[in-house]
Amino acid sequence: MLLCVFAGYFLCAPHARGASLFGKVIEVNSGDTITIFNLNRPVRVKLLGVDAPEMNQAFGEVAKKHLADLVYDKSVLVEYSGIAADSSLNGRVLLNNADIGAQMIRDGVAWFDPNNENRLTINDRDVYQQSEQAARSERRGLWQGENPVAPWEFVKAQAQARIPVRSATEAPAAKAARRDGPVPELSNLTLMMAKMNDVGAKQTNPNNAFGDLAWATSTARKNWSQFHPPDEDFSVLIPEEGKRLTASAPYEGKTVEINTYMVRDGWAFYSLSWFSGLTEGEKDENALNTSIDKFLKGAAEGYQQSTGQEFNCQPRGRKNISQNGYTGFEYDLSGCPYPTYMRMYTRVTGNTRKLYVATVVYGEEDENVMRFLKSFTITKKSH
Repeated sequence: MLLCVFAGYFLCAPHARGASLFGKVIEVNSGDTITIFNLNRPVRVKLLGVDAPEMNQAFGEVAKKHLADLVYDKSVLVEYSGIAADSSLNGRVLLNNADIGAQMIRDGVAWFDPNNENRLTINDRDVYQQSEQAARSERRGLWQGENPVAPWEFVKAQAQARIPVRSATEAPAAKAARRDGPVPELSNLTLMMAKMNDVGAKQTNPNNAFGDLAWATSTARKNWSQFHPPDEDFSVLIPEEGKRLTASAPYEGKTVEINTYMVRDGWAFYSLSWFSGLTEGEKDENALNTSIDKFLKGAAEGYQQSTGQEFNCQPRGRKNISQNGYTGFEYDLSGCPYPTYMRMYTRVTGNTRKLYVATVVYGEEDENVMRFLKSFTITKKSH
């Protein structure tokens, strides 16, 4: 049905393996991290499945120089699959179809990183493991040493050395507040939005490709205004300076045009989607329930792919917000790993269904979250 097309395309398909970007390497930051220039902005990339010695560790400078010899000032393809701990993209780096991560491991200047092996395909994992075994057997690079220390063990030992010894009566220091929300730069949600371009989305301005991601990575506060697309029956108060997309998806031999507006304000992402298409006659309530189920399935797949962790999320509540001839529900997903609220409205005229969706994902409490949600309303009575 049409809603499955919407949910599968906009929410599920972006998580599929193989999303990529292309750019020139403008900096080699370490033995497993580079910076490429893509879409008029620098993007930091951590080699997936690779862990090179730290810069203050033996062989750290050697690994960095070796990586620079391989890729510096060259154009590479990055198949990304999530966010690294330092907020960089995590992905395989390919130069002329050669896997640079596997090459670094094979040359004995990096370890195969077991912490990220679940993000690699079985074939890639085998290549990385065999590359390390070959480097060990031939005593290449760092394997010339008697007992080379893995980078993760080195980092762990350094962290333990910095912990002061406390007396039994000494009270522990208060922990600093930790932000649980999205990182300031590329977040998993940013990737979800960016990957829209990889599955065939076309912008209103096709000459600008997807454009840079400043709209999604900046935490700067924006001005808000009323948004009411011509010939549509909804209105909403939303931040300005967002990204407008028009995506085409096939359905029943025809093309469904999905309109989307996305914007970030502070630590929250706001998105709107609206479209019309054929319906198979399902009830409005069933159509909306199907859509939220598909959303949760897509979010679970993307979250597990990017973090390696299970995604546990069920709506805390569903509120009926039907009005002016549209069936509508508000879903409370604030208990999810990425707290979320959604409002959906739909109605059928003849054999055509209209669907309006407003979503907000937030990393910290913000009064604008509910301000946005409550302002998303139907403005025109259907007849």
